[in-house]
Amino acid sequence: MAKKQHQAELPLGHQYALALLNEGRQSVLNLAEGERDDRIYNSFLKVQDEEPENAFLHSALCAMSLPARRPKDDTQPIIREDGKYALAINPKPVLQILDGKSVMRSLGVPFGSYPRIVLIYMLSEAVKRRSRDVYLGRNFTEWMRRLGYHTVSYGPRGSANLLKEQVDRLLACEWQIRWDEDRNGESAFAVKEVKLSNEYSGSLNRDGEFAREISLSDVFFRHLIDHAVPLNEVAIRELKNQPTALDLYTYLAYRLPRVNTTRGQIISWDQLAKHLGNSCDGRRFRQTIRETFNVVSAVYPNANANFTGQIVRLYQSPAPTERKLVGHHLRVIKSNPIRPIVEGNQVASTRPVPTASDLKSDALKPVTIHKGFPAGSLRYGHRAQPFLKIGCEKGGGWDIDEMATAYRNTYGEAMKYRSDPDVLKSWEGFVLSYVAKRGVA
Repeated sequence: MAKKQHQAELPLGHQYALALLNEGRQSVLNLAEGERDDRIYNSFLKVQDEEPENAFLHSALCAMSLPARRPKDDTQPIIREDGKYALAINPKPVLQILDGKSVMRSLGVPFGSYPRIVLIYMLSEAVKRRSRDVYLGRNFTEWMRRLGYHTVSYGPRGSANLLKEQVDRLLACEWQIRWDEDRNGESAFAVKEVKLSNEYSGSLNRDGEFAREISLSDVFFRHLIDHAVPLNEVAIRELKNQPTALDLYTYLAYRLPRVNTTRGQIISWDQLAKHLGNSCDGRRFRQTIRETFNVVSAVYPNANANFTGQIVRLYQSPAPTERKLVGHHLRVIKSNPIRPIVEGNQVASTRPVPTASDLKSDALKPVTIHKGFPAGSLRYGHRAQPFLKIGCEKGGGWDIDEMATAYRNTYGEAMKYRSDPDVLKSWEGFVLSYVAKRGVA
């Protein structure tokens, strides 16, 4: 009873992970139905079912964030500092044409979820390709789909214009970063007057057309390569519309793997608020973070942190790209020894090794074998129809059977014994990822 009460006090992602480790996948579904939070449950499944995809962000931007909302005066510089960290974002005036006249005008500082997603995309591409030249796409719509926004709307308040405004703000800003040497051995550095891009001040090139490629400034690129923090792109997609959740996720992704003591590290709520750039009063901020950690824990269940008390406790945790559930806080298991139940080439869950008395009683129920992902063409057969529908509606015009072959090569064995709803969710995530990487056909 005490153990169940303790687990009920954990964030939802940790509860789901413990249920998966101790009871199996069905118990996660039962728990989710009780909580009635489909979004968090679906995010947890996406991260568990899909292979981690590497994304990256500069460590300074993990430790200190952009404004979540539009500041009262967005033309003023944003300054974040706490101890050895300091970050200044200065919205420099850019040359614009207003009413037929050339004027110098500040676009303001970037805010909200869009510039966070853009930063992660650009810096991830630069790190993965080891090049400061970042390809965006053939046009703005394709780029938005690469960023994970599959519904693109135009108009004054459409998603395309909102994103373009934030990109222009982001690229027009000048950055100053200071990072003093710490006990973990990270080198000190001070970077002054850095622009993300030296080429253009916005998302349009000098001829007024969409800039298909943006070049990071050489100084920023060199520091990025030395101070890139690994993230999971699958998790980023799940959090892409929640700026505070993105901030907490990237902050924990940077801090937790660097905790070097089993007793953990303690920070104050004021310190956390400074890192996240939050101006809310103490009680309101704490409640926001506790609620947000429910969401973040679903996409980063290995994150071992405690936000329930008067102080914040951070414990050593694996990086968010670690696929297995291995965090120390997840080792609340039954007293019997456990062994893994393997589905395909991955461990799906763990259960106690049965005793002789268990075997004599009918405690062990037969395993239901599901058909997994359909074989052959998805264009034929009754059972393939739901899979075909997802491919047609969300496949961006790519050949359905070509995508199906790529899916089987990647996840076929792992999905062999999964139920149809689970395979459909995995297939949908794969299709969206396939289109995001390649654009619309």
